[in-house]
Amino acid sequence: MRTRRSIVALGLAAVTAAGLLAGCSGAAAPSSSPTESNIHLRFILWVPQDSPQIKAFQSIAKDFEKVYPAVTDVSFETTTVPQLTALLTTQLASSNPPDMSWLPVEDSTQFISAGALLDVAPTLKATKGYDYNDLTPRLQSRWQKGDALYGVPFSTGPMVMFYNKDVWNKAGVPDPSTLMSQGKWTWSEFASIAKTIKDKTGDLAYDPNGYALDWTRLLPLLDAYGAAPWNDSATKCTADQAPMVKAMTLFHDMVFTDKSATQPGQTTNFFSGSIGAATLFLSSSSNLAGVPYGWGMVRTPDGPKGTVQAMGQSSIVAYAAGKHPAASKAFLAFLTNPENGKKLAQYFPPTRKSLLNPETIVGTSTILTPELVKPIVDSSLKNGQLFPVAKDAANVANALNQALTQDVYTPDVPDMKAALTKVCDAIQPYLK
Repeated sequence: MRTRRSIVALGLAAVTAAGLLAGCSGAAAPSSSPTESNIHLRFILWVPQDSPQIKAFQSIAKDFEKVYPAVTDVSFETTTVPQLTALLTTQLASSNPPDMSWLPVEDSTQFISAGALLDVAPTLKATKGYDYNDLTPRLQSRWQKGDALYGVPFSTGPMVMFYNKDVWNKAGVPDPSTLMSQGKWTWSEFASIAKTIKDKTGDLAYDPNGYALDWTRLLPLLDAYGAAPWNDSATKCTADQAPMVKAMTLFHDMVFTDKSATQPGQTTNFFSGSIGAATLFLSSSSNLAGVPYGWGMVRTPDGPKGTVQAMGQSSIVAYAAGKHPAASKAFLAFLTNPENGKKLAQYFPPTRKSLLNPETIVGTSTILTPELVKPIVDSSLKNGQLFPVAKDAANVANALNQALTQDVYTPDVPDMKAALTKVCDAIQPYLK
């Protein structure tokens, strides 16, 4: 049976051909004509239709239609993150491709290499008031190829640690904020305290949300140890090297020896109130509204590599196979200009230097405060590390998750290096 990841890989092969055809058509294509009118843009994203986030996008779209009258309608179609990539590749290879979408950084290299995305740099640089140089260069790196830019990050979300003060107080242990102020906020110290929490209260101490389905949920730990499943060029597996062995040994002990962390397949919800701490994206803070317990938020623990801020990212992209490339690029520029970037920053951590401050990120939130967010912003600017990306992202992720499940997320792992060598055997064929 084909996995979803395999279907994605096959779909991108078709997208490559579509992208090449779009590139050959050039200015002669009707969709790129400046006299085009009655344009309907299709935009795919992954938030509910009635969410404040999609309403913000819809409001900006209405403003865009006033200044770009050729566009008479922008429809926002929703899906889920797990379904997104397969949906996009299927539609891009069809006769009704989307014009634009959100796209996770994990898929950036794969879609760029397939020729699926439009270079938006010339449009952004030519747009009056856009201030292209305000885009933080390091945070655009996954979407750049030479002078070309194939997407503009609208959300560069730091992974943080939320903790339940009531659980920590019940165990009689110093909480993460106290440990951080004492310079003791490390993964090894956290693992030790997590065992104490489990032993004294019976509560689960740590939930790395969804790690058994998505290996990136362990990146706060891996980054702090200088560990990664592949090298910088994504050509060689490094999962069996010492940093990864040490990090995964610590995590394995928490899960299977101390039983202080989430078991594979266990259904958990930090916000329900019975879990000591969880690593989640900063945007998850909205779920804390009205919770019946005290809570706190800190950066994730330090490790042998010091303080490293793991950061997921998603960009707004325009597709080469789309029917309206000129209008798509214009709308992308409008969505991500300084004014609209500030509107979206209350929901999504931005990448513009002028907006990377606690006050803008807090926005109208009734949960966060500038004081609470400032340490996260500081660590993001100084030590932010974007998720690793491989060219054949779909197959690599599928092979990596399956190998970790089979060889690492199991009680009996007498030799972690040997187990991770099996992981390398599984993913190396997909690294190029």
